[in-house]
Amino acid sequence: MELRHLRYFLAVAEELHFTRAAERLHIGQPPLSQQIQALEAELGAPLFRRHQRKVELTAAGLQLLPRARQILADSAAAASAVRRAAQGETGELRIGFTSSLPLTPILHHSLQRYRQAYPDVRLTLSERFTASQFDALERRQLDLGFVRFNGPAPSPQIRVEELHRDRLLAVVPSGHPLASADSVPLARLAGEPLIGYPRDSGSGLSDVVRLLARENGVELRLVQEAGEAITQIGLVAAGVGIAILPSPLESVRIPAVRYVPLSDEAAYLSMGIAVRRDDDSPLVANFLAGVEGD
Repeated sequence: MELRHLRYFLAVAEELHFTRAAERLHIGQPPLSQQIQALEAELGAPLFRRHQRKVELTAAGLQLLPRARQILADSAAAASAVRRAAQGETGELRIGFTSSLPLTPILHHSLQRYRQAYPDVRLTLSERFTASQFDALERRQLDLGFVRFNGPAPSPQIRVEELHRDRLLAVVPSGHPLASADSVPLARLAGEPLIGYPRDSGSGLSDVVRLLARENGVELRLVQEAGEAITQIGLVAAGVGIAILPSPLESVRIPAVRYVPLSDEAAYLSMGIAVRRDDDSPLVANFLAGVEGD
């Protein structure tokens, strides 16, 4: 059976009049009668009793009627689902982000705009260090990632667009000699006990701090590792050492801690959005269209 035949059958079954059904379908009455006869021949049963003044459904026609309606409804639903998926209106979008990103307006504004525009897309959010996001993108476990990374992407398969730069801060105890300074060069932190991310964490910040120290001839003395920025700030408050973190973490207010901007020109951490270069998904394209950087 062709869907066209079922549409013709349904029009006649609902109108119970061939002429009115033909007008509804915008075809001639003789072609409509021929198509119904072809459907009856294919099914091997008459679907209508034709009288001079009226048309009635046969028992076979009554059996076909609800099924024809369901088939046509399923066909329309399938076509709509395909169109919506092709336009990026349904599906799942997997987004990675680093731990400091929820403290920035770019992330939550981007998510709010996308949810409002595409409410039927399921967002799966995953907090990961930058290196882990790059790896997940290459493995197609993420669709896009909000990363902290200064410089080109580590893989030719990935494209990173810079959205914002955050100044790096020295996080020091409130009683530290630098606590009242307006800013401080990284060189002033030489020899200070440093609290930082584990070397194998994949944090983009660790790479930036090491590069900055090397370029300035500064040797930083790592005395304590901590995988969470909040933990690092708490350890600073406890007097374990100092930390270097991006400016969004300044919103974490602890009385025993002060945040002092680093004055070095390169003392910043980029926030960018990373995607696979070969990704032509409309879901990704729609999300990127709503992301606004500085």
